[in-house]
Amino acid sequence: MGKLALIWGAAFALRLLYIFQSQRSPFYDFPLVDAKTYTQAAAAMALGHFGDQPFWQPPLYPHFLGALYALFEPSFTLPRLVQAALGATLCLLIFRLGRVFSPAVGYLAAGLAACYGPFIFFEAELLPPALALVLNLLALWALLWAAEGPPPRLLLAGFCFGLSALCVANVLAFVPVAALWLVWVRRSVREGAVLLLGTALAIAPVTLRNYWVGGDWVLISSNAGLNFYIGNNAQYDETVAIQPGPAWLELTVRPRVEAGATQPSAQSRFFLAESWDFMRQQPVAYLKLLLYKLYLFWHGDEIGRNQDLYFARQYAPLLQVLLWKYGVAFPFGLLAPLALVGLGLSYRNGLLRRPAPLLLALFAGAYMLTVVAFFISARYRLPVVPILLMFAAYGGRELYLLWQRGAYRDLLVGCGAAFLLAVACNFRVGAMNVEGDAHAHYRLGYVYEKKGLPINARAAYEKALTLNPDLKWARFNLASLYARSGEYNRAIAAYGEFIGRFPEVARARLALGNVHLRTGRYAEAIAAYESLLNAEDADAADLYGRLGYAHAQLGQWEQAAVAYEELAAAKPDSLQARFQLGELYERLDRLDAARAEYRQIIAVDSLHAAARYRLARLLFFADQADQAKAHLRQVIAHNLDAVDARFLLATQYIVEHRAAAAMEQVQAILAVQPAHYQGNRLAGHLYMVLGDTLKGVQHLEQFTEYYREGRSAEIFEQLKKQWEGQLRGAGR
Repeated sequence: MGKLALIWGAAFALRLLYIFQSQRSPFYDFPLVDAKTYTQAAAAMALGHFGDQPFWQPPLYPHFLGALYALFEPSFTLPRLVQAALGATLCLLIFRLGRVFSPAVGYLAAGLAACYGPFIFFEAELLPPALALVLNLLALWALLWAAEGPPPRLLLAGFCFGLSALCVANVLAFVPVAALWLVWVRRSVREGAVLLLGTALAIAPVTLRNYWVGGDWVLISSNAGLNFYIGNNAQYDETVAIQPGPAWLELTVRPRVEAGATQPSAQSRFFLAESWDFMRQQPVAYLKLLLYKLYLFWHGDEIGRNQDLYFARQYAPLLQVLLWKYGVAFPFGLLAPLALVGLGLSYRNGLLRRPAPLLLALFAGAYMLTVVAFFISARYRLPVVPILLMFAAYGGRELYLLWQRGAYRDLLVGCGAAFLLAVACNFRVGAMNVEGDAHAHYRLGYVYEKKGLPINARAAYEKALTLNPDLKWARFNLASLYARSGEYNRAIAAYGEFIGRFPEVARARLALGNVHLRTGRYAEAIAAYESLLNAEDADAADLYGRLGYAHAQLGQWEQAAVAYEELAAAKPDSLQARFQLGELYERLDRLDAARAEYRQIIAVDSLHAAARYRLARLLFFADQADQAKAHLRQVIAHNLDAVDARFLLATQYIVEHRAAAAMEQVQAILAVQPAHYQGNRLAGHLYMVLGDTLKGVQHLEQFTEYYREGRSAEIFEQLKKQWEGQLRGAGR
């Protein structure tokens, strides 16, 4: 027990050290991709929201996180601490299972697990491996324990496998193999069936829940078909490299768009059918792909999926010691050949005729096949590593015993095999990219951008594009950062470069048009928007609104009106569109049409003051003064400070020779805006008409003063705009 306590303590201490060091990483408190969906689901579960659709991902891990969040407060450190304890406990389970070879093998395998770099990395990620690996080994230990006892124990062993499948579903493929192993060991089909029943009992509540909430029979989760397609298609390398974003969304909506599949199970079957078509139509290519994935499985490189393991080294000195690539990919590049040698030696020495070692070998083989059947990444390969550590420890110990016994011929054969396998497992592994690849810097830029650090984000995107100029969304996001920071010329150049490389992306042309619009390049904006009108996913109403505005700014009233007519047709309930259209009709002297638009607005919104005011103006022009005054009074009734409406009404009263009524409106205007120079002009004339010449002169003098000040400010603004225009022209 002392040795085991030491192993557990050392393993936990190393994991705590890594958690402490990794807090320097920008990703520590910003989960991405799967980690993001898991933490979001967990936070919702902690509040009692368990979703109303079949599970997209296996549900046990988010429920595990949700329980922690419910018992304590949501954080990014607490789950990592709990997972560090699970990782240390995993070492003890490796010892327990490794004892089927010998206690020495168990201790050695547990010690290797304590300092195995990928374990330490993934146990500090908000991802399922920390929980899944412990459940896998618990299930294997429970099965070995149950195989020596009464059949009811097998229900517990099967239940453990079911729980593990609810964390990472690959283990389901091993359960029938375990049942067959049990039949071989116990010579009883019935006991194999009991094991399967235990597994079904663990999974059944999830299956029933999926049907209850979604009306769809989904065994555990509905992402199996998509994951299978990612690893089984003619463009494997491109598909497996798809990052979250528009490209991922485009892939995931294919079942709905192409086949009208709405239920999760139907969408999963769509992708399975796509893969089957590839396998059936291109069997040779599929066989080559399987062999390629088998090679990747045993290759020493740790292939990142959501995160680049080697990029994470820069934030944690501990990982720099325990995970590296310099001609040899440490540690898997050494573990894999030694484990294969150990497997060969265990076969030669007859260990695989014993139930326990055979079970471990079957688990490693079956799980490996599930990973190869889908696609390869370090995270998905990890559940096989505990078993490989046991066989590697056995192989290393056997080679040491051969040396002790002086069996140099057998030792040479074993070491030679290990050397050749090491060469194969590290073939072209090369040196690691310490600075990270383009995708790593793209993710870094995305995190910085979301954290409100645009300068850091820009540097990361620029680095990503230096490494890979065709990294689509890094280039797009960089252009967007330029636009948001007011560097419009750089934004225009960046969007232009993007469109040159990816002309099919409509949103880039929209963004370019928006920058042109913002900087007063209205003709360029019009060209960009018009190029999008026939795009499949274009928002035509939005485009017509922008086109109308740009044409109006150029004084192209007819074209602006046509655009706003299209906008009003697309969005008949848009009062803003109708109001702008009414204003354009006024400019085009189509006054009947303008009045019609304003009346439609008022019919929907009786309090729309601007529409009533402009309608009143047009009614005065049409000699319908009574109607006009009625509209102006309604505007004033709802807003006593409606200066423009009062001024127009006062003007009409003057036309009608109703000086007292006009004065009432003018005085209300001046109470709100004493410097209203037109109000002062009217007040001066009205006071004189009403016989108060002194007040009339005072207001006329105020009118003259305010008018001069207003004209000076107006002239200054005009000059300022001219200077700005000249500067913009010089900067082009």
